[in-house]
Amino acid sequence: MQYVRGDEVIALLQEILRIRSENPPGNERDVAYHLGERLRRSGFDVSYFEPEPLRTSVVAILKGTGGGRSLILNGHIDTGPVGEGWTRDPLGGQVEDGKIYGRGAGDMKSGIAAMVGAAEAVIASGMRRRGDLILMLVADESSGGHKGTGYVVRQVKLKADMAVVCEPSGTHIAIAHRGVVWVEVEVRGKSGQAARPWSGVNAISLMGRVITALDATLPGHFAKRTHEILPSPTHSFGTIAGGIKPNVIAEACRVVIDRRTLPGESVDDVVDEIQRIAEEAIAGTGARVQSRPVMVVEPSEVPADSEPVNRCREALRAVTGMEAKLAGAGGFTDAHWLNNNLGIPTVVFGPWYLHLTGGSVSDIPDEFNYVEDVVTGTRVYAHLIADVIG
Repeated sequence: MQYVRGDEVIALLQEILRIRSENPPGNERDVAYHLGERLRRSGFDVSYFEPEPLRTSVVAILKGTGGGRSLILNGHIDTGPVGEGWTRDPLGGQVEDGKIYGRGAGDMKSGIAAMVGAAEAVIASGMRRRGDLILMLVADESSGGHKGTGYVVRQVKLKADMAVVCEPSGTHIAIAHRGVVWVEVEVRGKSGQAARPWSGVNAISLMGRVITALDATLPGHFAKRTHEILPSPTHSFGTIAGGIKPNVIAEACRVVIDRRTLPGESVDDVVDEIQRIAEEAIAGTGARVQSRPVMVVEPSEVPADSEPVNRCREALRAVTGMEAKLAGAGGFTDAHWLNNNLGIPTVVFGPWYLHLTGGSVSDIPDEFNYVEDVVTGTRVYAHLIADVIG
C-alpha cells in the first residue's frame, strides 16, 4: 500500500525498542501507554487492561461503518530478559547495514511496529471501512499470556470474524501450535544429619532418580504421538530447588518440567503420566512424590482452508509475489486464547521477518531484524487489513 511510510514505521520501532519491557519481571506499562496514546490520536478507541501493576495490555478498536468483516491483529509487547554478550545497546534501536538491533527486534516489537504502521496507512488512505479493526498489544505472552491476552478475553468478549497473531513466521502461515503444561514435581523425604546419611531420606538424591526415569521413559511415549504438521510432544527440566543447608539431609526437592502438548492431550493425562513414572522411580524408599500443573497453555488448530489462511495468503502474494506455505508452531503463542476461548479462527502470520530461516530470532545477543523486512511486513498487513475490513 502506497500510504505505508517506511521511515515512520522504523522510527516507531526504534521508539519501542528503547522502552524496557522484559518478562520477567514484567513491566509492559510504559510501552503499552506509548502505543495506546499514539493509536488514540489516530482515531482508535483505546482501553487498557492491567491485572497487576505494570502488567499492561492495550486493546484499540477502529470502528467501521457496519456490514463488513472484522479483524483482530494480536502481538505481544513483552520481551525476554536482555541477557549478556551484547556488542550493541540492547535498548538502543541502532540501525546498521540494513539491520535494526535491540531486545525484541525479532520477537516481536518489529511485528508491533508493522501492525501499527499498517493500521495508520489504512487510515491515511481514506478508504471506506465497513468492518472493525482491533489491535491487541498485550503483556505476558512469553510466560503463557495469562496476564495478557488471557486476562483481556476474560474481561471483555471481543467479537471478530478472524484473527492473526503477528509472531514472526516468514513466508509461512502457522495454522496450529503446540500447548504447554508446566508440571511441578515435588519429592518429600525425611530430614536428618548429613554426618549420618541413614538418619533421613534425601529428596534431592531421589529427585535424581525421578529425572533419570522421566528422561528414559517419556521420549518413547512421545514417539508414538504424532501430528500432521506439529512436532511430537517434548519435555524439558526448567528449574530445580531443594534442601535448606549443605549439612542437613534435604527433606524436599522440587523440579518444574516444561511439557509441550499436542491437540487432544489433556492436562490430567500429562500430569498423571509424569506422576506414574515418578512413583515407580522412588518406590520402596519411604519418600512421597506429588505432581501438579502450575501453568497451562492449550494447543490451537484451525482448518487449512479457513478464512484467515486464505486472506493472509492473498496479502503476501499481492505485496511480494511469494506463495505462503502452511506450518505448525512448535512453541506456544496467544492464538489459542482467541481460537479456543472466543471461537475466532486464528492463525500465526508474521511476514515482517522474511529472512527467517529457522531457529530462534530472539534468545541471542545482538538480536536484530532487517529494516526492509519490517517495511515489507507493514505493507502486507496493510493489504490484509484493507482486504478484510474494506
